[in-house]
Amino acid sequence: MFNHPAEFVTFKASPHLPGVELYSARLVDHAFAPHVHDGYSLGAIEAGVERFRYRGSEHLAPAGTLVLLNPDEMHTGEAEVEAGWTYQMLYIEPETLRRMTGGEAWFPDAAIHDPALADAFRAGFARLWQAPDDIAFVSVFTQLVDAIVARYGRNARELQMADPRRQRRLASMRRVLDCIEANLDQNLGIETLAAEAGMSLFHFVRSFSATFHVTPHQYLQARRAARAKSLLARRMSPSEAAAAAGLTDQSHLNRWFKRAYGVTPAQYQQQIGTRPLAARRA
Repeated sequence: MFNHPAEFVTFKASPHLPGVELYSARLVDHAFAPHVHDGYSLGAIEAGVERFRYRGSEHLAPAGTLVLLNPDEMHTGEAEVEAGWTYQMLYIEPETLRRMTGGEAWFPDAAIHDPALADAFRAGFARLWQAPDDIAFVSVFTQLVDAIVARYGRNARELQMADPRRQRRLASMRRVLDCIEANLDQNLGIETLAAEAGMSLFHFVRSFSATFHVTPHQYLQARRAARAKSLLARRMSPSEAAAAAGLTDQSHLNRWFKRAYGVTPAQYQQQIGTRPLAARRA
């Protein structure tokens, strides 16, 4: 699966709390292509150093660093040192965190060196992975995420008011994002997207890239991989998910999914327990 024998990626869907996925990995040679998660990505670096690009900036995350990414924000990931990096993440759907906090949490800093809280995260993550029932899981999850949100979370509405220029840029591109999302299974042309933005082709590409720090093509492919991941989690077969996400075929999905999430669609479904019955029999 990986070039380096020490590398691994493991997903686990929580059976105790809908909208939560656990993830543990060690990576050395594998580099993640620009990709997104539909929900929050909260985690900690256990060993090594990760380098990742997020919102137009490069970040280094050594051991003891919390990594706090907001929903649908494009990012990469690769090793900064020869030994690679080991880390654990919680992927949390926005509605789950909204129900928990009673508001719109937002994390302004993507990488925060906080060894004490990172140690607490790793200990809590281990208990979540082995939680025997929903009482144990939700108790640990609430305590852990509350600590992160209380220390480093902000109210999303307050941040929007503090950065009106970015909000205006985002508003001008909202029609484009909506068009992409509504037509992921179609062959989208650059002229269509530029027309949605009311711009010339080259002005649109420059403006889109300046706003989201990726090209329109990178964003489109990342959203297709994210759409496929969501469908795979609902027990759709990889071939059906590929078609529904606008990818040519299952092999095309395999390549993009591995680049984005470190596993193939079949491996992801095997890990979280959503492989279609026919595939399990085979």
